[in-house]
Amino acid sequence: MDNYTSDPQEKVREWNSELVRSLVPNNVILSLYMFTGLVGNSTVIFIYGFKMRGNKEDRYFIPFLATADLLASLVCASFGIAQNVMQATFDDEHLCKAWWFSAGFTTLTSVFFLLIIAVHRYLKVCKPLGKQMTLKWKRGALCVGLTVAFTLSVPMSHFYGSESFLNDERQIHGLRCGRLSTTNKTGSLIFGGVIVLTAITLIVALICLYSKIGYTILEHFKYTKTVGKRDKIDHSQSGLSSSDDPLSDTEHEIHSIETDNTGFSATYTSQAFEHPTGNIQTRNIEHRGNPLPKLSSTKRRKNRKVVHKFTLMFMLITIIFLICYIPKVIIMLLEASNTKFWEGFTDSGRSGVLFVYRIYILNTVTNPFIYAFLDNKFTKEIKAFCKSCKKL
Repeated sequence: MDNYTSDPQEKVREWNSELVRSLVPNNVILSLYMFTGLVGNSTVIFIYGFKMRGNKEDRYFIPFLATADLLASLVCASFGIAQNVMQATFDDEHLCKAWWFSAGFTTLTSVFFLLIIAVHRYLKVCKPLGKQMTLKWKRGALCVGLTVAFTLSVPMSHFYGSESFLNDERQIHGLRCGRLSTTNKTGSLIFGGVIVLTAITLIVALICLYSKIGYTILEHFKYTKTVGKRDKIDHSQSGLSSSDDPLSDTEHEIHSIETDNTGFSATYTSQAFEHPTGNIQTRNIEHRGNPLPKLSSTKRRKNRKVVHKFTLMFMLITIIFLICYIPKVIIMLLEASNTKFWEGFTDSGRSGVLFVYRIYILNTVTNPFIYAFLDNKFTKEIKAFCKSCKKL
């Protein structure tokens, strides 16, 4: 900017003011993202991390995902506002690079955590007799997710920064925070390809995992409905209650193995179980500590309902993630193929495209509402906390 006279600088500021006015609705939306993400995810961290007691097997990953979503919503929304306010005057190179790294790291962390959760639910629902994620595995998976996210984010501080661009109509140059054209073009294209390929791979992996999970749950519901009708007829004829069915008890024992308790010695027994397809199978099942107790049919159904409800909850979270991120990936591909992608829009057109481009931030905001809607215990804890606050 030092090479410009005061007159061109004034023209750039006027031009920037016009761009900022066209992006006011976008800034309002980003501010709502930031506020809602802060309040919602902070509440989730507090309730799940400090208020809930007892077995947290199904809720283990929620505080970690909420922390990643909290940081992502704050960083990405504030970064978007800064870019909108300084559309043509973003001259702080170091701040631009730091923001790109932080936005990439927090966003990728949230995405990799979703993948880890999908694998956890897949093992729990589709492979109940196989090895499950122990506490050590869960912590290790989270660390791997953080490491990969950090590794992919570091190059952003090299390929992104304050970039000069020309306004052909006014014949003035502005500075925006984006991909640098002065860096190694081959390296920049390779890095962009890696990011897009990673995003596509994650999307495909999540779709495949939850498709299998959804199919398994659907088959289970169909099988349970069929067997329930058959057992009702058989029990009414024989005078036996459903809790006297040893096969059902064994099935429950298999599904209720607790994988977080790693301090007990393991023993193995051969158990028979009935798969939802109707085939009788035998497997060596690992029991930790004392033999698992047989529970009533009502308790079995309740436990299965909890597992499926949390699975459906995470499935809904992932569906919203896909809806929010697929437009961003498409725009990233268009941006990579056309270096002047953003310069070809009118002010109103640019505002609309930026809204679609940043709608991925909505993914970090909606999760607390999904928890409140589908997790009754979470809702009860919030109500209890609000009542206690009113008494103060």
